[in-house]
Amino acid sequence: MKGLTKLLLGLVALVVILIASAGILLGVFFEPNDYKSDIEALALEKAGLELSIDGDIGWSVFPWLGLQIGQVKLQYPQQPALASLEQAQVSVKLLPLLSSKVEMSSITVDGLDLNLVQAADGSNNWSLPGAEPETAGADTADTADTADSATDAGAAVALDIESIAVTNGRIGYADLKADSRVQLQDLALTSGRIRQGEYFPLDLSFRLDQSAGEAAALSAATTLKAEVQLDPKTQQYRLRGLDSSVQLQLAALGEKPLELKLSGDVAADLVAQLARIDNLNLSLAGLSASGSLSVQDFAEPALGGELKLAAFNPRSLLEQLGQPLPAMADETALTQLSLSAVLGGSASQLSLKPLTLTLDDTHFNGALAYGLSDGAISLDLAGDALNADRYLPPQSDASQTGGQAESQAGGAERYSKEEVIPLEPLRSLLLDGQFKLQQLQVSGVTLSDLDLAVNARNGLVNASRINANLFGGTVRNSAVLDVSRTPVTLKSSKTVSGLQIGDLLQALDGAEKPAMTGTLSSQADISAQGRSVHAIVNSLNGTARFNVADGTISGIDMAQTVCQGFNNLASLGINAEQVDGSTPFANLGGNFNIRNGVISNDDLQATLDAIGLKGKGSVDLPRALIDYRLGLTIQEDLFKQSCSVNNKIQGVEWPVNCKGSFDTPPAQLCRPDLSVFEDLLKARLKQDVQQKVEEKVKEGIQEKLGDDAKQLLKGLFGN
Repeated sequence: MKGLTKLLLGLVALVVILIASAGILLGVFFEPNDYKSDIEALALEKAGLELSIDGDIGWSVFPWLGLQIGQVKLQYPQQPALASLEQAQVSVKLLPLLSSKVEMSSITVDGLDLNLVQAADGSNNWSLPGAEPETAGADTADTADTADSATDAGAAVALDIESIAVTNGRIGYADLKADSRVQLQDLALTSGRIRQGEYFPLDLSFRLDQSAGEAAALSAATTLKAEVQLDPKTQQYRLRGLDSSVQLQLAALGEKPLELKLSGDVAADLVAQLARIDNLNLSLAGLSASGSLSVQDFAEPALGGELKLAAFNPRSLLEQLGQPLPAMADETALTQLSLSAVLGGSASQLSLKPLTLTLDDTHFNGALAYGLSDGAISLDLAGDALNADRYLPPQSDASQTGGQAESQAGGAERYSKEEVIPLEPLRSLLLDGQFKLQQLQVSGVTLSDLDLAVNARNGLVNASRINANLFGGTVRNSAVLDVSRTPVTLKSSKTVSGLQIGDLLQALDGAEKPAMTGTLSSQADISAQGRSVHAIVNSLNGTARFNVADGTISGIDMAQTVCQGFNNLASLGINAEQVDGSTPFANLGGNFNIRNGVISNDDLQATLDAIGLKGKGSVDLPRALIDYRLGLTIQEDLFKQSCSVNNKIQGVEWPVNCKGSFDTPPAQLCRPDLSVFEDLLKARLKQDVQQKVEEKVKEGIQEKLGDDAKQLLKGLFGN
């Protein structure tokens, strides 16, 4: 056995000596540069590539199997240049290969230039002209075979590379059809000693430039440092202590660059098909985020993780991004925002559920999902209290805007013809959202239990719920906006129940005494067409009905007006100052038809205090005109204590005409038709005079004829 061992060792030594001698002889007697033309011809014949080697080829066999080459160019015939290389050098130790070990010296690549071009007709310069693309099935099979081969190789081969250095690298991609370009320049990569299962340092830097046409769109200078572990045997790969920085410059943000920093630990297990990023930290212009991210099952990825966005100032961030905000009523509004969520989803969708969001003093909870392939948004948020008035323009700006609107209203066009409904954003919108707020303040009005539900697909925006409670009542709305066709159509249905009109008017105008009080209930179904306010108003159609119970109207005092009219015309001795300065009513309601912006009604009814009211007429929204007639009927002795009225006028309808434009002051808009008062009183006076004449004649005849004349008088005067 001992002799056999010596024999084997001797044979191994002999093989080593022979290989070493052959390497020395090849290095002395074989000159590779003499075969440049043969190598170039072989590349064209076998791969269809035009290979040009302008530099020297150096090589060695023992103890290192090495290759050094320079000034190489590569392209397909009659295609733009594909790649070029200034210099590359690689060598592997020969003897360790016999025991399935790969020990390499430093790998150096200098001046690599990869130029990818997509032509306007869809062809490119990195594929052989006329070659048919491989089928998806073949790709899948090849990928599987490659993975299996890599696994087998990883299990059999151990790597040991002294270092890798890539300098002066450049990768460019041009899409001539889209007239866009992306360039990766100043690419540099260096590493420490690479051994299987051991961490080694890695440094990477490059500059990325993107342009559209002649205009630069993006520029990013990137640096990355990490400790990397490669273990092909177990198919596990890790980056520890990842620290990267990007100096980002966007044309839309001006010349000032933004710094983006990313750090964390990355791990990938190809056997378990799991990739993770832990201890993730991201910062950008005052924005700081932390969390983790995982991907399970590479074929059908399942995303997971956590995200926490520390409180930051959105106002300052937008200003740094070149997007300053308009003035707001509250300068401290939109100065604090924070977010935390659990990440989930798939390769086609990213979800944040549960989601917690804080905006200034308002807290939201819910879920958010975003479709990565189609941009679909699914939103379900519920919040506590939001004061929207803080985010609106300051009062002075709002007043100025209102003044401009009023000025325009007095001009030729009361309603703007500017198209305010955008088509393309709404047609491409994919949204399924629900939004709830316990309390919302807007324009001085406080709404509670706000509930919105919106669905948008294929240009059809369906707001199935626009609900809220306010001023003791409920508002239930729904609306459908269809922008998929021309003209744009809008349909809306609204139901109001139990709303206190006085509280609403008082909140809107701030007056101590509202112009009207009562409990409002209404229902309306309307439709319209067009994209501007002018078009919508002129195409308004539908029906509506309303009822106001137990209310009063201030400033239009029917009772006082009636009494004052009698006092002026007939001197009935009425003290008008004692009459109440408002008009109480038990019920006020009617039905309305709307045709092309004209609202008409012929059944308005109200039960006032001792007065019945009926009305009919129209309101012309396009022309901003009112033509309405109210009829008042005294049903009993009107305000007996302060305005005693003779029974003769009971049951007579007293008209009040409301006619004018929307700009007419209310006191001048509605006035009683006093001619009725005058005609009625004249008839009353005529009747009184006739009665007195009859009484005098009767008295005279009776004195002369005595009791025998009674029968005659009765026949003459009827009593």
